[in-house]
Amino acid sequence: MKKFGSLLYIALFLLLLLLPVLGLAVFGEAQPSANEILTPRPRLTEPDGSFNAAFLSDFSDYIGDRFALRQEFVTAWAWLNARLLHTSVEEQVVLGQDGWLYYAETLDDYMGRGLTDGQLQSAARNLALMAEYAESRGAAFLFTLAPNKNSLYPERMPDYIPAGSGSNASRLPAFLAVEGVPYADLFAAFRGQDEVLYYETDSHWTNRGAALAADRLLAALGRDRAYFAGPFPAPAEHLGDLYEMLYPAGKRTEADVSMAFRYSTDRDPNGGDAISIRSHSEGSGSLLCYRDSFGAALYPYLAEDFGEALFSRQAAWDLTRIGELSADTVLLELVERNIPWLLSQPAVFPAPERPAPSGLREAEGSPVPVALRPGSEGTEGLVCVSGACPEEPAGPLLLQVGERWYEALTTLDGAGAPGFSAWVPAGQLSSASLALSCGGQSLWPCAAKE
Repeated sequence: MKKFGSLLYIALFLLLLLLPVLGLAVFGEAQPSANEILTPRPRLTEPDGSFNAAFLSDFSDYIGDRFALRQEFVTAWAWLNARLLHTSVEEQVVLGQDGWLYYAETLDDYMGRGLTDGQLQSAARNLALMAEYAESRGAAFLFTLAPNKNSLYPERMPDYIPAGSGSNASRLPAFLAVEGVPYADLFAAFRGQDEVLYYETDSHWTNRGAALAADRLLAALGRDRAYFAGPFPAPAEHLGDLYEMLYPAGKRTEADVSMAFRYSTDRDPNGGDAISIRSHSEGSGSLLCYRDSFGAALYPYLAEDFGEALFSRQAAWDLTRIGELSADTVLLELVERNIPWLLSQPAVFPAPERPAPSGLREAEGSPVPVALRPGSEGTEGLVCVSGACPEEPAGPLLLQVGERWYEALTTLDGAGAPGFSAWVPAGQLSSASLALSCGGQSLWPCAAKE
């Protein structure tokens, strides 16, 4: 009897080990949750026909991502850790109080860690150059920030994470004012409301929150609307992105509302998450809007108001598309946590020409290596010149191309080192030298990389 019990225990143990793999035949492969990317199917051979030496490792990763009931096991483990230890097993999710969840990528802002004043000044200058170009094409320009959830609702953040001061979002508006950048303050709009307008288990605003943001943006553009006042005739249910990341098999949703819209789209295959959405309505004017994930709930209100609009999530903000759309309005919406993108993600448009500076002295040392990238659709006849700054910028970055001078955008690489980027006429590069002024008295010669 004792031997039988031991064999039964071993059999059950082996069955438990094999259950996830055997379950593949019964339940099929586990599906990805949220933004998860699963390991692709392993291959025995490499593209050149040689044996894949990492096949066993690849196969292990493949099964680990797809074994049966994986999402249920992950959810159960996350639930136990949250209830018993009050810890999150998902590094991108912070467990708040009363069931609230926060996005871990917002912690630097919450704790007051961010860009330097000099970097924020450069970011504001970049926006000023974008606004200058848009206005030169006859389009009004507006910049706005979607607040991080813990910037508006810090009271449910965990006690062990200290709140700081001097975040990027609190300091940037002063630099925008100096540069004259049109800015719509959504922080003030949301803080003026008693109603909670962000989801408890999601990093984004609710549909009513998006309506409030739309009203504020449209008012800044001289379009008085009252979307926030409703009506919102249809109830809705929302599955939070943070909740889905933490509990991939969970079913908890939050109550929401939705508004009836009459605009139409050429394409919107995944509910506002498409890279590009083109809309048409009975409204007036045309809009070019660069936005992020907060635009998924925001764009319907803007699409309703503008006769034609293009909403884009492109990684580079290509302002040359103003002409493609004959846009009379350009809106750049950026979530607070992504303010550094203003330096790491340079916009695309012809660099403005500037008067030649005086009193510059040629710097000693090797020429600054620069990369040259020819233009394509929308930037025909232009070349993007980019490189690292040889010294800390002390003012506008001016690029000499032959006898002419252009102001470049300031960039920032992953290590925090400053650089520059400018789209300049290609014809001037063939027989002319390049030189760079970083706002000081030195003029650095440039040389294209081999």
